[in-house]
Amino acid sequence: MFESKIFDIGRPLIMAHRGDPSSAPENTLLAMQFAVDAGADVLETDLQLTADKEFVLFHDEDLRRIAGMDVSVNDLTLEELREVDFGYNFTLDNGHSFPFRGQGHTAVTLREALEAFPNSRFSLDIRDLGSDAPQMFASILKELEREDSVIVASFTPTQLERFRKIMPSVPTYAHPKEVRNFVYGMKLRLLPLFLRNIRYRAFAVPIKWNGTTVVSPRFVSSAHRRNIAVHVWTINDAPTMEWLIDLDVDGIFTDKPRLLIETLSRRGLL
Repeated sequence: MFESKIFDIGRPLIMAHRGDPSSAPENTLLAMQFAVDAGADVLETDLQLTADKEFVLFHDEDLRRIAGMDVSVNDLTLEELREVDFGYNFTLDNGHSFPFRGQGHTAVTLREALEAFPNSRFSLDIRDLGSDAPQMFASILKELEREDSVIVASFTPTQLERFRKIMPSVPTYAHPKEVRNFVYGMKLRLLPLFLRNIRYRAFAVPIKWNGTTVVSPRFVSSAHRRNIAVHVWTINDAPTMEWLIDLDVDGIFTDKPRLLIETLSRRGLL
């Protein structure tokens, strides 16, 4: 049992999903800066390695959605990736204009992001599948002394387990198998049997996953009894934000941090 919930500030954390992608191209320094300026508590992003082993902030398997290129980050060196226009496909009016095209917004390394926002907390998802990625990631966190200002996730259980062995003091989210065990144990009223050794400090979960309801009053209360935080993704409408606030979740990932700030303000929480 943990003594307290991770990053607990007494209200839901404003967790900026890839920065502020409602205002600027996702995972760029500009998107991150917009989120920080708006008042985000946590910057969320995903990590992949380039061909020359540099961690960059990037989510997708390839560059098609962002830049119209059928190539993956892993196939390009950092120098080559810097030539890709991350603002190429960004639009605020359904494709009538592309205000950030050709403006120099390109890939950001993990090191650059951590150095650019030294006072921000980060939620970092290891998406790279290379067996050396957790060690390389841990080395950067240690070098920049950011162990206390990050929480680490991965959809790949083996990657998260590798990272935990290397940096056991750095908080992590539950990986998918651990989320499943918690939900099934809760539904069967057998949680103690499913939770023999809790190694995570928080859940990063959608409201529903593959037809199964994850986030519910019972889920939140069961997590809170164990001081496990509940962070919910990715919420972009005010009514759902309101519902989650009433549910007493600990953080809300959103593409629209300003909308979440407005919603929290209306509730007197800011």
